[in-house]
Amino acid sequence: MRKVKIMTDSTCDLPLDMLAQRNITMVPLHIILGEKSYLDDGTLDSRELFRFAESTGVLPKSAAVNAFEFETIFRRLLDEGYDIFFMGISSRLSSTMQSAVAAANNLGAGERISIVDSLSLSTGVGLQVLEASDLALAGASLAEITSHAENIRGKVQASFVVDTLKYLYMGGRCSKLASIVGSRLQIKPKLELIDGYIVPTQKFRGSRFVDKYYEQVMERAADVDPKRVFVTHCLSSEAENVKARLEKDFGFENVMVTKASPTISTHCGPGTIGILFIYK
Repeated sequence: MRKVKIMTDSTCDLPLDMLAQRNITMVPLHIILGEKSYLDDGTLDSRELFRFAESTGVLPKSAAVNAFEFETIFRRLLDEGYDIFFMGISSRLSSTMQSAVAAANNLGAGERISIVDSLSLSTGVGLQVLEASDLALAGASLAEITSHAENIRGKVQASFVVDTLKYLYMGGRCSKLASIVGSRLQIKPKLELIDGYIVPTQKFRGSRFVDKYYEQVMERAADVDPKRVFVTHCLSSEAENVKARLEKDFGFENVMVTKASPTISTHCGPGTIGILFIYK
């Protein structure tokens, strides 16, 4: 049986050293600042994006991985003898998955390449990729990994609370009036991944919005798979506090703090923080 190579994209928000340790191949999306394009490969700091947005009034853009990029990597891995499992950002948020499918079709390697829609983003993708990696490292087949990925996909809880409405407005996710009024009233929206879409599901008010978000998200803590819990953030000073609280309140032993990639950060803005996990 052939070994399975796990692939993902840069929106998974998993640390580069973790990807390297597990031999996971990461394909970077593209970040566009004005007329310049950068790879979202860990070298571009989110602070640079915010400086650009503040100085120009224009939100940095992200661009999907294209089919040619996928085809190049797929061909190399197939030639090395791997079967390939790819999971990246939700197909409803980016055309990256469609590019992967097109590349696999171009190569005529459908039986050796499995592409599963995460219906998520950030470490909501990362959690599923790590599950796939666990199985691959244990010697599971491509079919077994694919089946497991499809079974757990609906159990992923991915949400964030946003500190500022400015970047949601710049990205067209809220009106200027809502941005102004919401800022004055200190409204902090909770954004949740539902069926692959980013949906505002709740609003918190005041300076204690992270505490309120924490309490709401962890209402079903007994149902959370304790194997992995992520605290993913963009320049939030609360990340380590949330991690410590999760460990103290619920005894989670593997709470990992990760930084949101520029692709995620540009849409949510500084101060954004999320708690992501899989239900049992």
